[in-house]
Amino acid sequence: MALFVALFAIFLLVYGASIFLIPKRYGRLIVGDGIYYFVYLRSATLDGDLNFQNDYEIYQSFNTEDSIKKREMLERKTPIGMPANLFSVGPAILWAPLFVLTHWVALVLGRAGDGYAFAYQAPIMFLSITYGFIGIVLIYRVTASLFSKFAAFVALLGVWLATNVVYYMGVSPSASHVLSLFASALFVYLWWRGRVRRTKWGWFVWGLSAGLMTLVRWQDVLIALLALLEWGKQFADDARAPMPKRLGAALATGVLFVAGMTLAFAPQMFAWQILYGSPLTAPQGGGFFQWLRPEILNVWFSSKRGLFAWSPLLFLATLGFAPLYLKHRLLGVAAIAIFLAESYVNSIVNDWWGGEAFGARRFISLMPFFALGLAALIDAVTHSVKRRVYLTQTAVLSVLVAFIVWNNLFILQYNLWLKGIGHISALPTLQEMTLDKFTAPFLLLDKLRK
Repeated sequence: MALFVALFAIFLLVYGASIFLIPKRYGRLIVGDGIYYFVYLRSATLDGDLNFQNDYEIYQSFNTEDSIKKREMLERKTPIGMPANLFSVGPAILWAPLFVLTHWVALVLGRAGDGYAFAYQAPIMFLSITYGFIGIVLIYRVTASLFSKFAAFVALLGVWLATNVVYYMGVSPSASHVLSLFASALFVYLWWRGRVRRTKWGWFVWGLSAGLMTLVRWQDVLIALLALLEWGKQFADDARAPMPKRLGAALATGVLFVAGMTLAFAPQMFAWQILYGSPLTAPQGGGFFQWLRPEILNVWFSSKRGLFAWSPLLFLATLGFAPLYLKHRLLGVAAIAIFLAESYVNSIVNDWWGGEAFGARRFISLMPFFALGLAALIDAVTHSVKRRVYLTQTAVLSVLVAFIVWNNLFILQYNLWLKGIGHISALPTLQEMTLDKFTAPFLLLDKLRK
């Protein structure tokens, strides 16, 4: 745990140094899709409404480069004529307590602003990183309870530092992904805490956490399949009880879970009612989904942000779903079902690659399951070579280090490209995905010398 805390401190220090030493786009911390999450918070707190017209106009006053986003923001309207917002309200809710406190302090000091200044945005970016760290700790607690501490330790460092989690936690925390990691980790942790005997109140609280997951990223409602499987297991385990009692108990727990989930998701329905005139909608429109044309193989393997192409460690993690099933059947079935369901949903949207992103960002919420699969695989490998445990563990650590180095060289290469240094194609070539990584440090040194 000391190492995890040290890594968390490094994230805070590195991000803190970067926001002061490295120029940010338009001079602001929150850009890109993060703006859409942020305007929910800014508009509700500073304006007392969800009319984003003035929020978008303020942003556009300093957006001198992104003509596409400028046009989208100012021209896209909802069916009832409101300025549109295609993104979720969950991040704003998780940021809200600190943002409100920041604004209150600014008012007391006579320094209140428009909400876009560093003094408003920096605290909630550090809060996002903190949420991510809490999620990492929760994942470790669950993983270490089911597998050896060595396997849990390696798996956690792997999904944290050898995937795009490190990017969205340390480089781009204004996106929703590190918050979705926290929300899904909390959901899985609450399953683990109540796995022996879950009270009716426990089902309601677990439902609240499912609603929070969905509030942050709507597609993550699929992770609630774990609750459906647990609910079925509980019904089956009560086989000795009279059928009316079993049905009554199952109905009660199901209703409480759904009630908690609905209550937590209510802010999104409230926002949609105001913006779109309906509490349930698909803001992107029906044409956004190509239900019968899934691009699953591309989502997994394409060099255009494919899950395994950009984060190859996760291929091993999915192989680990087999030993995970042997260790804990319900969890193994849930991991496989949720992974396949999320893969399908991500493959039928128009931008299955996830737009401008480092890797398959829409899978970050599945990191609790990837960590469990990776830990299961590590234990299966180490247990199969009982007489050479030390050598096996050394080999596993060496592979982990290789994946971490590979991933972070890729991040450096990607960030340099974003700043106009080096090159990555829209559909990266094999050389760009492999050999060119190792030239990134030299490109950086050359830039620093100039």
